[in-house]
Amino acid sequence: MKSLIFIILLAFSLQANVNVVCKAGIMDNNSAKKYINKLLKKEPKNIECILKLADIHLKSGEILKGYKYISRAHSINPEAVEQSEIANILNYALEITSLEKRAKKGNDKVLWNELGDSFFNMGVYNETINAYEKSLEIDKTQEEIALKLALSYKKDNQTYKAIEQLKLLISQNSENFYANYYLARIFRYSLGDEKLAKTYYLEAKELLEEQKDDFTSEQYSSFKYDIISELGK
Repeated sequence: MKSLIFIILLAFSLQANVNVVCKAGIMDNNSAKKYINKLLKKEPKNIECILKLADIHLKSGEILKGYKYISRAHSINPEAVEQSEIANILNYALEITSLEKRAKKGNDKVLWNELGDSFFNMGVYNETINAYEKSLEIDKTQEEIALKLALSYKKDNQTYKAIEQLKLLISQNSENFYANYYLARIFRYSLGDEKLAKTYYLEAKELLEEQKDDFTSEQYSSFKYDIISELGK
């Protein structure tokens, strides 16, 4: 009898701890992830814990993982998710996870690019990088996406990867104005290398003038003014 009471009390205690973690959170993120994942192996339909895990991933910058857990919770109990605190991002989470599934299933560069653009506009550059890299694995000739990848590396503070990517673009097309222009800015403002900055600004100026018809008058004037100003420093 005593053993039975002990087991019941232990089970009640464990469930109480689970509820505290899943509803409020009393652990650091990594510990909470491990704890909740263990619970979900036993209770795969525990909505509170799935949503708590989604929240942890979102706050850790793992946006796509967070969205996937929201989608998982919604597939189990739509009403509970729609009435939860996470409801305001539900539609976007479902849209993004659906897009990622379709991109994977079809190995479709267009869908990977769409996913990358969505994350770029959100300012979530780690997810942007992953999507653009997947797209370029399918088709390495996409100059615009390769440039966006370089800019995403820079925004994600991966400066040397950005430089490597921009130099790769130039090796594939020496007349790429944007690659030269952004390399100049990185060398000046991120690395303080005035000599290389000037070299790439001069190349960018020459390419801009040669490709004038490829820019609107406003774009051309803006780039020309900026490059001349930079060369004058």
